[in-house]
Amino acid sequence: MNCIYHKLMICHPEIRSGLLILLSCFISLSSAAQHDRPYTEVWQLKSLKKIGGHRVEVFGDPKVVKTEIGKAIKFDGIDDRLLVDYNPIGDAKEFTAEVIFKADPAYDISNQPRFIHFQDPNDTLEKRVMIELRLTPANEWYLDGYMLTDAGERTLQNKKLTHPIGEWYHAALTYKDNLFKTYVNGVEEVSGSVSFNKALMNKTGKVSIGGRMDQRNYYCGLIKVLKITHKALEPEDFMR
Repeated sequence: MNCIYHKLMICHPEIRSGLLILLSCFISLSSAAQHDRPYTEVWQLKSLKKIGGHRVEVFGDPKVVKTEIGKAIKFDGIDDRLLVDYNPIGDAKEFTAEVIFKADPAYDISNQPRFIHFQDPNDTLEKRVMIELRLTPANEWYLDGYMLTDAGERTLQNKKLTHPIGEWYHAALTYKDNLFKTYVNGVEEVSGSVSFNKALMNKTGKVSIGGRMDQRNYYCGLIKVLKITHKALEPEDFMR
């Protein structure tokens, strides 16, 4: 930007004046666009030491592995779990939570994995947001989204909307104006209402990846990316 400015200084005065006005407008618009951009965290799961720059506590023996779409973390469905020392949803009043994953056949090991769990462990009301799966004997799964607030709770699931195990998928939860929605590969599946009084969640907290925060309902399979945005995105704005 400084280079552009110095080049403008050697132009004809009238040209220089007009270009400086245009440059000033461009800078103002750029700053406004950055200011309006919602807060976002993208966590690439490729390390057991830090995720998204945050400290991680490791339970069991999850492993970083190479896959056809890059590095991911593999969980065994028995006792593997990561606890990230940060809550990216924080004090947001609306949000989108996205995850890219590939579940393994594990109906006989753990068929109700709560594999993404946002909560403040010190919250006496236990307010939380969870991305869950339900596995079937036919080696399929269906999505389960869950929210518990200080005003109520909502579970979103449809047992008829099943998907094959062993393939990569994108799942998302969105929340805005008391409306909670789930998506799989950008297609809306279930929606329902749930409100909150003082706060959707506590500002501080943690994220359990691979199982519930209270060490049960473990997940078997791969997780590659977790993304949180402080805005209820439309499917065209989801991760690709």
